Amino acid sequence: MRTLLCSAFAMGMSSQAFAQQEDVLTHPLQNAVPVQSLQRSLISVAEQAGLIVLMPAGDFQQEAVAVDSDMTVGQALEHLLHNTGFSFRINDGKQLVITPADAAVQNAAGDVPEAEVAVVYGTPLSRYEFDEASSATGFPADIDELPRTVQVLPEQLILDQNANDMNDLLMNAAGVTRAHGFGGTETQVNIRGFTSSHLFVDGNPVSNRYNIDLANVESTEVILGPASVLHGQVSPGGLINIITKKPEAEQANSLQLEMDEHGKQKLVLDSTGSLSEDLQYRLIMSGEDSETFREVKTTEGTFPSERESFSISPSISYTPDEQNTYTLRLNYAKQALPIDRGTVAIADASGNISIADIPEERRLGSEHDKRESTDSRIQFDWDHELDNGWTNRLKFGYYEKKFDDYQTRPVSGLNAVPAGSDFLSVALAGLNRSSVQANGQLVRISDTNPDVKESDLFLSDSLSGDYQIGDIDNTLYLGANYTRRKVKDADGAALTDTPAPLIAGGFGAYVYDLSVVDINSSVQPANQKLAQTLLNDSEETIDEFGLSVQNLAHLTDRLNLLTGIRYDRFEIDETSTTYYRAINSGQQGFEKLATPEVSKVSTKNDNISTQAGLMYDITDEVAVYASYSESFTPNYIGVTAGSAASSASLAPEDSSQIELGIKTSFMDDKLRFTAAAYDLTRKNVLRYENLVAYLNGEEQTRGVDISSTMQFVPGLNVLASYSYMDSEIVRVSGTSTANEGNRPYSIPQHKARIWGSYEVQGGDWAGLGVGLGMEHVGERYGNDANTFKLPSYTVFDTATWYYIPLGNEQSLRLQAGIKNLTDKPHYLANGSGDAYRINVGGPRTFYMTARYEF
Repeated sequence: MRTLLCSAFAMGMSSQAFAQQEDVLTHPLQNAVPVQSLQRSLISVAEQAGLIVLMPAGDFQQEAVAVDSDMTVGQALEHLLHNTGFSFRINDGKQLVITPADAAVQNAAGDVPEAEVAVVYGTPLSRYEFDEASSATGFPADIDELPRTVQVLPEQLILDQNANDMNDLLMNAAGVTRAHGFGGTETQVNIRGFTSSHLFVDGNPVSNRYNIDLANVESTEVILGPASVLHGQVSPGGLINIITKKPEAEQANSLQLEMDEHGKQKLVLDSTGSLSEDLQYRLIMSGEDSETFREVKTTEGTFPSERESFSISPSISYTPDEQNTYTLRLNYAKQALPIDRGTVAIADASGNISIADIPEERRLGSEHDKRESTDSRIQFDWDHELDNGWTNRLKFGYYEKKFDDYQTRPVSGLNAVPAGSDFLSVALAGLNRSSVQANGQLVRISDTNPDVKESDLFLSDSLSGDYQIGDIDNTLYLGANYTRRKVKDADGAALTDTPAPLIAGGFGAYVYDLSVVDINSSVQPANQKLAQTLLNDSEETIDEFGLSVQNLAHLTDRLNLLTGIRYDRFEIDETSTTYYRAINSGQQGFEKLATPEVSKVSTKNDNISTQAGLMYDITDEVAVYASYSESFTPNYIGVTAGSAASSASLAPEDSSQIELGIKTSFMDDKLRFTAAAYDLTRKNVLRYENLVAYLNGEEQTRGVDISSTMQFVPGLNVLASYSYMDSEIVRVSGTSTANEGNRPYSIPQHKARIWGSYEVQGGDWAGLGVGLGMEHVGERYGNDANTFKLPSYTVFDTATWYYIPLGNEQSLRLQAGIKNLTDKPHYLANGSGDAYRINVGGPRTFYMTARYEF
């Protein structure tokens, strides 16, 4: 992201600094620079070299000479500054510093005191491109040299697209599609056709229920395909690792306000800098008090969906010498988010099922549906560089989430309009769980998850570095980690006494307290927040210990080999207490137990995961690769399952992938292109049938992922991706063959995303930027039975921004944009593969942001 103001300090140039300067100065220009102001000409040259410009606050508006495209960066700068009284130098290969010529001479001698300079314009030339990631290897590596598909989404995308949450940001990655996310309260996506239930922050596991504030996100790394070699148990489709913002030495402060036409109001403060020569800090605070386009309308009034949150993230880094860096990060967040189950599917008179044609703002739950939560996270990192150049990285941390939620959950349609609102009338009307029927009657229950607590304690240590065997250069990673995950969960529901005529038919003494609404009615009956009865609770502990070894070998100048292996040992203990026994999964009510039933489950197992990949550079611009990778997720028999189908049922769920790909870079990195074809299989999928657990399920995705970045002219940046996913339920766990050969619910065959922006680099309109994006998602099935579909959609977003220098080391970025430009009705995903949890996409929405940097 563009930093607008900073300070330049006098320093002697080391031999390394001279080498960096020499590399930059010999870089050829990409384009000629026309006659314009000196300031604009310097900016243009710097942008072509990927440099940020720092210059005194004086006047650089005089007309400069033209620069030919056959010059190098150094020749162009000397040509522009000749006889101007100014000189230049390159700092760290990243900054072009303009100073008075006499000051430059004194600075070389080390006699100049600290002098403040202003960064006039500094948006990086490759604004959406990151070359380095560590999630796939354990050490920083050039992703173009890895035989895996790895994507990095930088903070600049968050700013330019005005992303609302992590789910929005992740749509920029190939192979990633939206999931239900518990009614919009959780970070949840599908990767290569499989739901991702694991999330990592700064390389360590947290609950996927962690809703991280984007204000604290520096970048996000996405690995497509199994990735257990470094991280242990992960989802089959891939891994998401969020990199948070770290303290920086240069002082930088920003205050940002975000608003939209539906009532969004969010304020973010970000401040970083040095407290001393070896101590840096960062403080990020954000608060939101917003309304969304969704609303509940009853006889008592209209209740818009409201989002409230507060987050504070302080961190400090201590670097006492060149070999040691200690970083401590904390985060505390408090949120109250609406649980919005979306819309429903409805059957017509002929039985054909489609999405209900009701206003997109209409919520079918109640105004009381929300999750109130607190997140706390602390992490300590110690990076120690040994004398031989190897690095030891120690990480220790703890994450905890506590929440209560309440929701009025749509669960069924009715075959007939009930004669009354009591349970007996509803039951006699006939429940239809496949979808809402043509009469529009929707049955709801009220339930809760009270006093839930999830925590992750993690400790990891790794050693990585370069070594040589013969003429082969290698980078080796050795790592060990321990994680203890604890989950304290509970289920409650609003119950009422069962009508006497139903008890004789096998119902329990208590049934759900049902409510019925007509989805076609613009005004619903008044909602009450119903008292909840605790049905059961549980406590689960998962201990996992892992050892990893991974090596990247440069066999020749053109051939790289990546190999890795990991051993995991995991133990799972769960204790569950049942207070009310469900009859037929609650469809026939509940029976209160005179003595609560306590059940315990304990299992342990181990697993070995491997990874191997080979990459060959056909030319300097084109490389091909092949790779194989594995992942696993523990399986265990839940306390309510009754029994296992066999003793082998405790084997973990395992996934494997074969991937073939090509990576290219043309036009001096102005055009990059990556394509991968893969075959990903998930086996030992657990499912219960008549209280017996079976693990013979199998699912498969065969697909292609394509991604590209383009910067054909300075200021133009394009990020594009396309994914084809042929997902199939190969075998259903258990004895039934129903749904075999079908496509899993909510997984499209086609998904495409493109976002491009252009920021004027010179002239009177320098700092003016425009962005335009498109997201296309193909049709998806709404359930595994493939009886109805969510239609395909294509939405467009646009944005315009302008940087206004305010002088005195201050600037203002104003941005306005429109999301869903064509006001396309669309449905993002659905949950649990049924007709009653279909996420509704937002209508055309105008927004504005103002970012003050000082």
